[in-house]
Order: sequence, then C-alpha cells, then structure tokens
Amino acid sequence: MKKIVLKPVYNLIILAIIFAVTIIAGCAKDEDTEKLQPEIEIISPEMCDTLYFDEAYTYKFKLTDPSGDGFGNLSMDVHHNFDHHTHGDHLPCEMDPKKQPFNPYEEAWIFDLPDDKSEYIFETEITIPSEVEDKEDAYHDYGDYHFHIYVTNNEGYQVFTTFDFKLLYKDGHPDDPWE
Repeated sequence: MKKIVLKPVYNLIILAIIFAVTIIAGCAKDEDTEKLQPEIEIISPEMCDTLYFDEAYTYKFKLTDPSGDGFGNLSMDVHHNFDHHTHGDHLPCEMDPKKQPFNPYEEAWIFDLPDDKSEYIFETEITIPSEVEDKEDAYHDYGDYHFHIYVTNNEGYQVFTTFDFKLLYKDGHPDDPWE
C-alpha cells in the first residue's frame, strides 16, 4: 500500500477549509436571543412608591412572550437596599442615609404561568408583615428596598427587571433600632 504524503501547502488549505466551515456552521444557527426574551411591564406598584408593612398591595405586571412558545414561570423577591447597591440601569429613588440592617425583610415567591399564551396580565396580592417570623417582639427594618421580577418562557429565555420602593410603618416603628 502506497502512503500519501501531502505537501505543507495542501495541509494549510485543508485546515483553512475546515476552519471556514466551522465558522460558517457556528454562525448560521445564531438567533437573536433578545427578541426571544419575555418582556415585563410593571403596572403596579410604581417605581419609588411607598408601601407600608401589614397592608395588602396588588402587584400587577403585563407579560409578553415574543417567541410565541408560552410562559414558564414568574419569580419575585424583595430585599433591603440600605447599602445603596443597584440592579439594572434605572434611576434610583430618593434614598435614606446608608444604615446597618438589623431585621431586614427578605422573601421570594414563584408562580407558574400559562404555557399557552404569549400575553398575560399577572396579578397577585402580597402583604409584607411587620413582625419577624422567628423572633419574639422583633420587627422588620423600614427604609429602602428592591423588588425583583424574573419571567421565564418555555424555551428557557429569561428576563429580569426591578423597581425600588420605600417600606415604612404607618405609625412609626414599634422598636426603632436607629433612634
């Protein structure tokens, strides 16, 4: 059997062809993932609203899925912003001075969404409790908070948005740690 030996020029040509085919094949399947992400329009509460402990508020969002694949789920969480950190590119609200948290309120929720719709109005009522669940005579810290909303469609594309708000006591903190 005769051994075939390619000249170095042919090796380079073959490598260039393999490289070109790999690049073209890799780019040919790209999709614009920004067009496939769900969209969130916050209806209520509004950015920089003041919410009060122990009062029910309706959280309402208009959700759109441009991919047409249907929704998966919606998750939300809330946490303090006493250190003035940011999430996203929105302008912050007028904030209290930075402070050390003692009993900040933190919570997360997950909701299933209809998988056969490309537009949906999500609505839920949430009451943020003033009392800390596992501590006797302890109350959550008031002040600046973030609310995050994540929506995922059935293809796994996810979008995130956030809004800032004040969380206060209507009649003052029962045991204010900063006074």
